[in-house]
Amino acid sequence: MPEVRLSVELLRQADSRAQLGESPVWDPATDDIWWVDIDSRKLLRTRLGSGSVDIWNTPEIPGFVVLTASERPAIGMQTGIFAFDPATSAFERIVGLDMQGHRFNDATVDAHGRLWTSTMALDARPGSAAIHRVADRLVRVVGGLAIPNGLAVDLVRGRLFYSDSHPDIQRIWIRPVQPVSAMAGEPTLFSTTHVLKGRPDGAALDERGHYWIAGVDGAGLYVFDRHGRLETEIQVPFPAPTKLCFTGTQARALAITSKGIGEDGGYLALADLPETFAPGTTQPYWTGTA
Repeated sequence: MPEVRLSVELLRQADSRAQLGESPVWDPATDDIWWVDIDSRKLLRTRLGSGSVDIWNTPEIPGFVVLTASERPAIGMQTGIFAFDPATSAFERIVGLDMQGHRFNDATVDAHGRLWTSTMALDARPGSAAIHRVADRLVRVVGGLAIPNGLAVDLVRGRLFYSDSHPDIQRIWIRPVQPVSAMAGEPTLFSTTHVLKGRPDGAALDERGHYWIAGVDGAGLYVFDRHGRLETEIQVPFPAPTKLCFTGTQARALAITSKGIGEDGGYLALADLPETFAPGTTQPYWTGTA
């Protein structure tokens, strides 16, 4: 298995160093990266053109941010999913979450504009977490998890990916999904990270359908082929990467979030893909439909 070391640029603005950076998403309309700091309760926008950062406090613990068809971000928190207006700094709840002691965690948007997300207990209690598809309500797809992460949807091959980051679990699964109905079938084990340094956290797919996932606490990104075999380990210069997204019109660059530990953790990290790598896929806008 080849190991690759990325040449990474860290955006070292002191006020934008996250305690627990997560959920980067690239906006092709503005060339911005939106992301959250879960532990500090912040929403951040990094403008790639200038490197400047805008920061807003969130009213609750944020788990994810995705972009909507109106090009405004939507943030999953403790009592629901909130649309955010940067012009007024206002948060408006658009989907409720009536699960006391829980919050939203990871999320992804599929090629049809459907939002898939996870919820978990604030104490990460095993068995209390779940994966949902968001329609006019939450449609539960998977239950019985602890720290649900790794969400990605490959509609070309009809696959929903998800993982559990809990140290005792560290598994990645796939479930078959129907491209039109989005109904999910029974899960199968895709891979595990028990023999690797990092635990499975946030993920993305490249154009081949290969699965890229952050190895939190392992200073690396792991690339699995379509059969769940570890293809490449990519080393990063910070201990705990949490999630990656592909950026750019050709999807040949990465943005990576991380925990704020070590000298280089917590800063938004940018990197170009080596020429030998296939382009990635960028996350679509959430259309708000089922």
